[in-house]
Amino acid sequence: MLILLPKPPVGNIMFKSEGIIMKKYLFDSNYPLEERMVTFVYLTMILSSLVVVLMNIVSGIPFEKNIKWIAFILFIAGIMILYNRNEKNRRVIKNVSFVLTIYAIFPALFILSGGLRTAAIPYMIVLLLAIVYSFYGKVRIFFIASYIVIAQVLMLLNYFVPEIFPVVSDNDMFLDWLTNIPVILLLIAALALWTSNEHRRERDRALGLSREMEEISKNDTLTGIFNRRYLKERLAELQESDAHVCLFIFDIDRFKTINDKLGHSEGDRILIKVAEAMTSIFEDMTSIRFGGDEFLVIGAGCDKKVISGKVAEFRKILKDSIDVTISGGIAKYNGDVEESLKRADMLLYDAKNTGRDKVIIED
Repeated sequence: MLILLPKPPVGNIMFKSEGIIMKKYLFDSNYPLEERMVTFVYLTMILSSLVVVLMNIVSGIPFEKNIKWIAFILFIAGIMILYNRNEKNRRVIKNVSFVLTIYAIFPALFILSGGLRTAAIPYMIVLLLAIVYSFYGKVRIFFIASYIVIAQVLMLLNYFVPEIFPVVSDNDMFLDWLTNIPVILLLIAALALWTSNEHRRERDRALGLSREMEEISKNDTLTGIFNRRYLKERLAELQESDAHVCLFIFDIDRFKTINDKLGHSEGDRILIKVAEAMTSIFEDMTSIRFGGDEFLVIGAGCDKKVISGKVAEFRKILKDSIDVTISGGIAKYNGDVEESLKRADMLLYDAKNTGRDKVIIED
C-alpha cells in the first residue's frame, strides 16, 4: 500500500533554511568576521525598521508613513538573502547595497520623513556606524567622506528649500522622536556589543591558536613528548633553580635493523613505547625526543645513585615490554648546552663501541 505523506510547506522550508544560514554567518567563527559583521548590520537594519513600524502603529501614526519603512525592510531582507547565498559575488552585493542605501534610499527617507524635524540625525549616526563596521581601507574612507557630504547637502536643502519636505507638526515630531530614539539607542548598543564580543572572541581564538602552535612547535608529533626546540628553554629554567642538572642521552640499539625487518609502523610503535616509559620512570624530569631514535632526559638533582637506579629500571621495562635495549651516556650540565651535549654524546658512543646495551655515567 502506498502512503502519501503531506508535503511540507515550501515557505517553512525557506524560512528554516534562512534561519540556519543567519545563525551560521552570525556566530560561526570559521567565517570571516567582516562577512559576519555585514550580515549582523543587515539584520539590525531589518529588526530596527520592524520595531519602528510596530511603534508607529501603537502610537497611532498614520499607516502610510510606514510604507517607506516596509519598502526598506523588503529591500534589505532581499539584499541579505542574496549576500548570504551568493558567496562568489558577496563583495559586489555588499558594495551595491551600500551605494543604493547611501546615495538613494537614505536621501529619499530623509526627505520623505520630514528632514530635521524627525529622528533623521540619530539614524545618520547608525548608518555611519554600519559603514564603519562593514568596510575597511580606502573603500571605507570613500563611503564615509561621500556620506558626510550627502548629509550636509540634505541639511542645506532642508534649510534653503523647505518646500520639498512634508510638513511635520510638533505633535508628529514628538511622537517620531519618542518612538524612534529608543530603537536607535538599542540599535547602536546592539552593533557595539556584538562587534565588541566578536572581536574579543577573535582575539581569544587567536591567542588560543598561538598557544596551540607554540605547544606544537615544542612537542614531537609522534610520541607527544617534547622535541629538541624545548631543550634550551628547559635548561635555562633548571639553571635558575641552582640545582645540579644532568643530561641523559640515549638511542635504541640497532633501530635501523628493526625498521628494515619489521617496517616503519612497528618502528613508530616502539618509539612511542619508549617515550611512554621515559615519562613514567623519569616523571620528575623532562623527556625529549632529540631526533630519529635518539632521546634525551634532563633534570635537576642528579644524584649518581638515584639516576643509576632509574636508568636500570627504565632499561628493564624496555627489555621486558618491547624487547629493545639502549645505549646512553649521562653528563652534568655546566651552563654550555653544546659542550654538555657533546660530553654526553661521547659517553653514548663509548657505550656503543664497547658492546651496546649499557649506559655510562660521567664521574
